[in-house]
Amino acid sequence: MAQVNEGLIYQPDERPPHLFAALQGFQNITSPLASMVAVASVVSLAGGQSQAYVTWVLFAALLVCGTVTVLQTFRGWRFGSGYPLIVVAGVPFLAVSVAALLSGGPAPLSAVMVCSALIQVAFIARLSLLRRLLTPLVSGTVLMLMGSTVVLVMLPRLSDVPDKAPGFVAPVLVGVNLCLLLGFRLYAPPSWQQWGPVACILLGCLLSALWGIYDISPALAAPWVGVPTPVLSGFDLSFGPAFWALLPGFVAVYLATSINSISDGIALQRLSWRRPRATDFRVVQGAHNLLAAGNLVAAVVGTLPLLLSPGISARVVLSGVASRWLSVYGGAILIVAALSPKLLALLAGIPIPVLVSFLIYLMALLFIEGMRTLVRDGLDARRAAVAGVSLWVGIGFQQQIIFPDILAGEWAVLLGSGMTTGAVCVMVLSFLMEATTKRPRRINLPLAMSSLPQLNEFLDGVATRNRWNADATGRLRSAGEEALSSLLEASEGAASRRLVVTARQVEGQLELEMVGASAGENLEDRLAYLGEDPDGYDDRQISFRLLRHFASSVRHRQYHDVDVLTVRVAPDP
Repeated sequence: MAQVNEGLIYQPDERPPHLFAALQGFQNITSPLASMVAVASVVSLAGGQSQAYVTWVLFAALLVCGTVTVLQTFRGWRFGSGYPLIVVAGVPFLAVSVAALLSGGPAPLSAVMVCSALIQVAFIARLSLLRRLLTPLVSGTVLMLMGSTVVLVMLPRLSDVPDKAPGFVAPVLVGVNLCLLLGFRLYAPPSWQQWGPVACILLGCLLSALWGIYDISPALAAPWVGVPTPVLSGFDLSFGPAFWALLPGFVAVYLATSINSISDGIALQRLSWRRPRATDFRVVQGAHNLLAAGNLVAAVVGTLPLLLSPGISARVVLSGVASRWLSVYGGAILIVAALSPKLLALLAGIPIPVLVSFLIYLMALLFIEGMRTLVRDGLDARRAAVAGVSLWVGIGFQQQIIFPDILAGEWAVLLGSGMTTGAVCVMVLSFLMEATTKRPRRINLPLAMSSLPQLNEFLDGVATRNRWNADATGRLRSAGEEALSSLLEASEGAASRRLVVTARQVEGQLELEMVGASAGENLEDRLAYLGEDPDGYDDRQISFRLLRHFASSVRHRQYHDVDVLTVRVAPDP
């Protein structure tokens, strides 16, 4: 019998009581809500915009995020996930958004958001082909760049208080908030840690009100229901130097955050069901397709870029609730908050030091998450050099301390963003590193048993190239044959498909990646079942058992357009 997740109370397809779902949904969106308030305020004011713009950006962000969050709970065609995901206006985009506003206001920000979202759509549509483009080395370094460059933008705002305020106000607010956040993180039970951001902002607002720097009179005068005056400026499609300077940074952040949310989405699928299920990448793609559509809407209405809130899988572990109704209620709460000018005024008026201290804490966690991503992938000397050089190149250009006398005019615009220069640097160095390693061998065949002789000939050549003996070569051929048979069985009844086989050496073993179309059941489901039920038998399971016998590891991934079966074979049994 498969292991049952006994800690799970509600699966995605189960409906808890309304009050319970509403409370859990509110709990899930408290931290993202605090993050959105901080990002909208800091980006707008650091970008030189008015208080009216702050209110509009916050309104539009809450409205779009709430709507897309609700839609994520459905799944139709290639949009939506069917899981309790939360969409937020994200912290990672803070530095690049500020740079866009400073370069020309909201118009260039919206234009670069549209182009980045279209690239994101193309990336997700071909996730099966581009899965090797952004490696953990690239995504981990980009996360570290996000944390470091955003902090450099925010630190000058720590003392941003009215002139009439006492000199000790800003340091005390920042110190108290950071201590409170760290206290929750270090000493509070896991179920209480998610309330740390809310407690931080509430305490900061209370202290600010006592010292007279939190003005709530606009909130008192505002109506309970209404829509703020739109602050829209269209799109700047001139595609000048400023646009090309901003685009690489936005694309890098979009793709890096997508890769991290893909990982969280995979974990969410694994944790959301009582009985184990294989990962379905079509769920991941549907979630990101809808997110890309939300980003297009966000660009049109003049708000900030969106991403999937991280840590949803961790919340499921803590609460035991994976019902999609949590996001229905959570998204509805965000929409209600957006349509209340009184609440918007309260949120938009929160003093900047309170928000900046909260964001610095988040950036510290983001930086460490980038380091963890690098370490998990294996940080050898070459990867460490690529990551370290790219990080300091980004910081150097962000601070304008790398050849400041030479880089002027259009070059200063193109290279002034540390996020852009660092991301381009790590991608180029990573590409050069991969290009200088031993290239994999590849063959393209029809997905049919008639291709077996060609496949065997290809595998014989790979084994000879790696100096494998006859026994090892025989096991490699057997693994290739059983993998081909397994893909054929899974795609039974499908139209004619092609099979692309790639062989590369990984950690002393040969890795065969077999890519072909399949409309059948997921191989990982079958393999997991065989592992739990070794005594079961039917004719269809023989090839799966043999595949496990010849291979040291087997992994299967499903996409909309292809199935990917990865098999590793060791030279020694």
